[in-house]
Amino acid sequence: MKIIRVLWGDKVNHEVPRIPLLKDEVVYVYSMDHYWELKARGFELRVVKEDIFNGEWNTFGKKLQCLDLALQEFGEVILLDWDCYQVKPFDDKFYKLLKQKPIQIPLYIQHKDTKNAILDLVGKNQSFKFMEEMDLLQEGFRKYGWEWEDGLVAPNFGFVYCRDKSFAKKLIDLAIKEDLKTVVDEFATKLYVDCTLEEYIEKYCAPVLKGRSDEMFVLDCKLHEVSKKFSKWLDTKIKIKSYFEHV
Repeated sequence: MKIIRVLWGDKVNHEVPRIPLLKDEVVYVYSMDHYWELKARGFELRVVKEDIFNGEWNTFGKKLQCLDLALQEFGEVILLDWDCYQVKPFDDKFYKLLKQKPIQIPLYIQHKDTKNAILDLVGKNQSFKFMEEMDLLQEGFRKYGWEWEDGLVAPNFGFVYCRDKSFAKKLIDLAIKEDLKTVVDEFATKLYVDCTLEEYIEKYCAPVLKGRSDEMFVLDCKLHEVSKKFSKWLDTKIKIKSYFEHV
């Protein structure tokens, strides 16, 4: 099983470590500049030759593309965001948990007032492009998210375990067909599973981490309040033993 990560954009993300920290890690890159820089750091790499998600608002579809490439090559993978960190060694229990479900993706929640809840955290003095992105994100969550009290729940593609080789291709097809924007990967997953929130928890929710670390919810704001409530509720539905923290 390989652990894969994806890198795109103009600069190497500051979250990319100076040396590989995980065993069996492969990074998919979209430029030769990134290839040479990460090669010098010791990473195993793959260059994506064709970018099928190069629009202004669909760049997260690159994660779907790279997941598909990895599944075709390796058959069984974990996709990790750069801000998803291993906090516990992989033991026999970890691998047993992964074997329970062929597709495992954690959950997270946004406030129903998505845009303003995020602006409460980051500040309201933002660029026009950022505000446009927040409008699109809010529209997407209201269209695709599961309603839960004052929030909207979606799969969190910061962690994906998969051994279904057809999974990512189906998400790619959905993303393109529906012209998904912003968190393309997460909205495509929601469309793919086509089930209730409770059914998702049973069939797909990862038991090895939470979509957002509980350690993040420290501020007196709408998003953190609904996130804390949802996390406590999720604990009553599934037992999670955290091997990763997604910050």
